[in-house]
Amino acid sequence: MTRTTEACPWDLMDILQVFALYFFMVLLGSTVLITLVRKVLGVDPVALLGTNAVVLILSLITNVFSCLFVLFIVSFRYRQPVSALGLSLMSWKGNLFQGFLRYLVAFPIIMSVGFLVEFVSSSLGVMPQSQEVVLRVMEETSFVVLGTMVFLGAVAGPMAEEILFRGFLQPALRDMLGKSWAILLSAFFFSLVHLNLYIFLQIFILGLLLGYLFEKTGTLVAPIAIHMLHNSMVLTFVLWFKQKGGFLG
Repeated sequence: MTRTTEACPWDLMDILQVFALYFFMVLLGSTVLITLVRKVLGVDPVALLGTNAVVLILSLITNVFSCLFVLFIVSFRYRQPVSALGLSLMSWKGNLFQGFLRYLVAFPIIMSVGFLVEFVSSSLGVMPQSQEVVLRVMEETSFVVLGTMVFLGAVAGPMAEEILFRGFLQPALRDMLGKSWAILLSAFFFSLVHLNLYIFLQIFILGLLLGYLFEKTGTLVAPIAIHMLHNSMVLTFVLWFKQKGGFLG
């Protein structure tokens, strides 16, 4: 099934509002949150809970508030059902099958690009920078915090990002620029928000696949499932490496 091309009711201004909130939370949210808690409650959340726990809370707040804002725009401002965002189980079995088949093709490409970037970086004498979540997982010693990190990275994060980048951003871009540019630009912005040049191309290729699946299937079932699968595989490898290095007791 190919996604229908009904006009998207939300526009560029709605997109700017949502992503202004998203980037504010990502870039300045931690400073605002910590300052607010210190003034209102008189305690230092970092000293009380630890840096990783505070980052987790902020990540959860960012994802929840961004998605709630999207739902407000779609459901209340434009009176659209959540299926307008691709939140539908229509033909979910077939869509999942399509997604897994295409991921089997894309995964070797993503891995090859990763090895190529690492080779070029090493040849230039540049030390590749690991993704922040990977560094935090590697250094965390609390199983509760670690388990929450894995849940956010493998489940909650992919769901929120697919609603934002494929369900909300991509249809508006499609109306303005067409399907191909919508897939390309949603993948570009998806890569950009991860704030890591070293993994930019890998995430961009993943984003292209997720955007294509959204257009092909008409729902977010396959993009969310493949995003979860990919992140779960990455986190499984990180946890294995962490355990092998003696970080998990």
